[in-house]
Amino acid sequence: MKVLLPIILDRWRNPIATLLRACVKENPDIQFYSGSSPAFDEDRQLANDFWSLPNIKANSQFQLAVTKFDLIHTASITSHNQAAVIAAKLRTLGKAKYLATINLQVGPNDGKDWNLLKTAEFLFDGFVAVSEAAGADATQRCCDRFLGIIPNGFDSHYFDPNIEDGAGIPEKILNLEPGSFALFLGALEPRKNPGFIVELAKRHPETTFVGAGYIHPHGRHYEALVHSVPNYHWLGHIDRRWVRALLRRAGVLLFPSEREGLALSVIEALGMGVPVVCQPKTSMPELIQHGVNGMLHDISHIEDWSESMQKYLKRSAEERAAQRDLIRSRMVARYDWSVIGKKYGEIYRKLTNIC
Repeated sequence: MKVLLPIILDRWRNPIATLLRACVKENPDIQFYSGSSPAFDEDRQLANDFWSLPNIKANSQFQLAVTKFDLIHTASITSHNQAAVIAAKLRTLGKAKYLATINLQVGPNDGKDWNLLKTAEFLFDGFVAVSEAAGADATQRCCDRFLGIIPNGFDSHYFDPNIEDGAGIPEKILNLEPGSFALFLGALEPRKNPGFIVELAKRHPETTFVGAGYIHPHGRHYEALVHSVPNYHWLGHIDRRWVRALLRRAGVLLFPSEREGLALSVIEALGMGVPVVCQPKTSMPELIQHGVNGMLHDISHIEDWSESMQKYLKRSAEERAAQRDLIRSRMVARYDWSVIGKKYGEIYRKLTNIC
């Protein structure tokens, strides 16, 4: 079976590429084709082992354009992906199957994203969703092609709280007492509500807040805001080593997003055993059990966020370790990338009837 993944696979900061790399690694009997263009040193260092796998080939755009594939799998809905799907289907006179992973809840008010989703629904032969929330509407419209829920995952061997690695982290962060600070991981964009974290930081000048993420084109105005509070340390766009080091030291992840397909940063935090405070919206209740591995509060109730945050930050080292082990064990069993990747292999075979 030949499977096209129309994405740059060696981008380790890209959650979509991360998901598709798991599909490659966990299905050695399937031949995958994709593109290569590392953006960071981390990509170049990690890509060598990945591209040495016998079942993945990095091809040029021209090579991809003349190769016939049995299946095309996209985990994001973009105009580039849809062009690749149409071209692949034309080369095989419609025989190539198209599998789409829907990773975000999209509605009629979402402009371009909505139009792209409607086009994808016309094109795909089958689809999965990363959460019930992400797939709810498409499932109603395309119930005959719905192949199930396959959540996002995480690398439990990499995101392991027993790994001590603070390379590159600013000394002022490294010197913080483990479990003593609140962490925000997310892009500076309106739906992530980064301004809410700033308001919490203003209310709690005695508490240290740390944040990291890239600046979305629609969120540039937040950059000055996150630097405006002295007890909020904004680190910008960081690599996975920094993410792991921060999660190992954080007492709680604050994630006030309005809408998520299934947030990778939340999965990684839970995988590291860090409790999460987030909103009871979209897919968040699918990950968070209120009072077990985190808390669910609407951002209109900032007092509840304050109370839950302080509760987690005041835990003893023993309490923190016990809860960490409980939260992590449940995540590894269900969300490790090895589990997720194998599930996609089953879907590939079902859709193409190639065993």
